[in-house]
Amino acid sequence: MSAKIAVDAIATARQDGNGRDLIDAANDACSVDLSHLHPAVRELAQADTDTRLQAVRSKRWITHPPAARVLADLEEAYRQPKGERMESLLLLAESGMGKTMLLRKFQRDHAAPVDTASGVQRYPVVLTLMPEEPSEEAFYVQVLKAVSAPVVLTTRRHRLGRRETTFRLLREIGTRMLVIDEINSVLVGSARQQRYFLQLLRFLSNELQVAIVCAGVPEARFALLSDPQLRSRVADVALEPWTVGPELAAFVALLVQGMPLRRPSPVDSAKLRRLLVEQSGGITLSICRALERAAAAAIRSGQECIDLPGLEQADIWRGLRLPNSGAGGLRPTALARAQG
Repeated sequence: MSAKIAVDAIATARQDGNGRDLIDAANDACSVDLSHLHPAVRELAQADTDTRLQAVRSKRWITHPPAARVLADLEEAYRQPKGERMESLLLLAESGMGKTMLLRKFQRDHAAPVDTASGVQRYPVVLTLMPEEPSEEAFYVQVLKAVSAPVVLTTRRHRLGRRETTFRLLREIGTRMLVIDEINSVLVGSARQQRYFLQLLRFLSNELQVAIVCAGVPEARFALLSDPQLRSRVADVALEPWTVGPELAAFVALLVQGMPLRRPSPVDSAKLRRLLVEQSGGITLSICRALERAAAAAIRSGQECIDLPGLEQADIWRGLRLPNSGAGGLRPTALARAQG
């Protein structure tokens, strides 16, 4: 605990008339062993309750082995020399597995400074969102917005004019990889719209000589790979749901080490990991939310650690369980993983 927090605690103790108990609590907080936490979190663990609860809820990036493998595949695609038939990637993951956060990290890792000579902001990796309807014009608008280019939506422009503007801009800002998130939105279009959009992706890759990365839920694969020419140049990459194994153990340990809890959390058990997988179906978002809720409850109660009984509480999994969760409610693949 910082000196200011300790003084405030003692002052409050004297005002409340519980002087000795609260002063002892403040002294205990000053002397508590925080070696179980990541060094960057230890000072935060000595802060007040509201500050620590806010820290528990904050977003954080943890590089775990499955994510590292996907990042390595993205890097390989990014590093390929420009040429005909650039190899592209299709990143598939269930909703909540963290693919968007992973793509944003990859974009941040390849961010470039402003070119001082030209005054142009470089975008080696452009991350855009698939429009709600798979139309060419709507797609170009999304790309232009992704690179902070001015888009006059009230003015009707010829489709070829919008295309030329987008292509010229991508060349000027040095784009090497174009990432399209939520590619599964292509499925809302008619069969004709889907075919046209797939042709557009091939044209983009050929014309700009950039790697195309499409990311979405597994169902997107059927539409995206229905084009034989596109299928021959796209490699599948997957973020699979978690299983009860060492990779999940490492991920949970890293996640908990980043939470400002004042006592070590006994989370290294197969039983606890099995609970996480069975309740969440192995989905990263649900696992993280459950651990965050358990950490918040531990801070409020004074327990100061996450354990199996705490994670078994019904409130922890409110809104996070799969439909009819429990062993009988999991999808067959998720159930098989949970039992592995």
